[in-house]
Amino acid sequence: MEEMMRKSKGLMLATKLPTTMNDIPDHLLRLIFCRLDSHVFFLRAAAVCTRWRRIASTRGMRYRDLNYHDFSTIMGHYHVIDPPSSSKPRSPEAQRHRRVVFIPASPSIDARHFTLDFLPDGPGNRPWQLVDGYGSLLLLTNQRRSFFPVLDMIVCEPISRRYVRIKPTEDMKYCHCLGVFLNRRYNVTSMSSFTLTCVVYESSMGISDDVCFVTARVYTQEPPGCRRWRSGWSMPHRARSGGIHIRGAAESVHYAGRSRGYTFWGNEDDGSVFAGTEGTEVLSQFHLPENVRGSYHISTFRFVDDGNDNLVRVVSLIGNDLMVFLKKEHNNGGSDWVLVRRLHLPEATLGLPGYKECFFSRTAKIVTAGKGYVVLTPAEETWLFSVELRTMQVEREHIRNKLAGESSLTRNGKY
Repeated sequence: MEEMMRKSKGLMLATKLPTTMNDIPDHLLRLIFCRLDSHVFFLRAAAVCTRWRRIASTRGMRYRDLNYHDFSTIMGHYHVIDPPSSSKPRSPEAQRHRRVVFIPASPSIDARHFTLDFLPDGPGNRPWQLVDGYGSLLLLTNQRRSFFPVLDMIVCEPISRRYVRIKPTEDMKYCHCLGVFLNRRYNVTSMSSFTLTCVVYESSMGISDDVCFVTARVYTQEPPGCRRWRSGWSMPHRARSGGIHIRGAAESVHYAGRSRGYTFWGNEDDGSVFAGTEGTEVLSQFHLPENVRGSYHISTFRFVDDGNDNLVRVVSLIGNDLMVFLKKEHNNGGSDWVLVRRLHLPEATLGLPGYKECFFSRTAKIVTAGKGYVVLTPAEETWLFSVELRTMQVEREHIRNKLAGESSLTRNGKY
């Protein structure tokens, strides 16, 4: 009898099926998908089966779990480069495209497929300016800083050569546009389904000469047949209910980066910072870390995304040191910022190609920033280098160090 039981048990063990991916519960698969470092892998995972596609879809992900993959991991980057110093007149065609450069991610990609020559002329033949990019979409406007309704916007998809032209509403007339950017709240963004937020500045008559009102308006594009189909701007009363008062002129307000679903602006007149929640009309004000406020300048700090946690990050230049601060919430005062990393730039860049002893006699400048990195230059001359924020490693050879201008994926409404 015992011998039979041993044989039966051995047979059961021998016929037991091996563990497969199907045995991994949904919540663990979701965590794995959130840590994929390229949307190439993300799309391949979604193509495996119906279950994986459901978990990888927007419906299967909470907002804070979304992994914001860059279009550049497949195709390349659009860069907004500094205008040429030459005062020689240029043709309208050259002027329209002079500040946009496409850098392919691979030599096998034909950059000609990503030109912007299919776009219509801007009002008054003014050139289109690239201000943001997300997924396969680009957002362009026709003027650097403008009052509505002069400012027009275009959302386009270069790979399919399609575009949508977006005009402001009547109630936005004579408001000053501080910035407009594509929202990144969803994994899937296409020409038929996207949202953008426009932050506008208007005088607050009767309060004070130097106090103005800032509001945010959201434009939604959804495909016909959608259950909640509608396309157009959000209602004015919603924007006003989420608005804030600030002190200073519109020219003193500058884009300061993105982090954890917020877009930030700095006000050089009073040293304050305010943020907009992506995809909503909600704005809020808060304070930078105390030592950052002491050396406040728009070129010395930037909010960045880095990692999969829920922390807001600000990178700041204080003297010759690059510092990274973390904060759990961006709008609950300025006392709980935590310094997590510090890098002494003269020492870290010593020995890099092109380094000069005269560098860093003045505070360096932040040129641009992206997820997990920041690009800087000494104030003395343009000598671009980047810092990986997780490791604080400095290098000069990356393609992002080749152009002295913003990447469209990090420019985000900066005019």
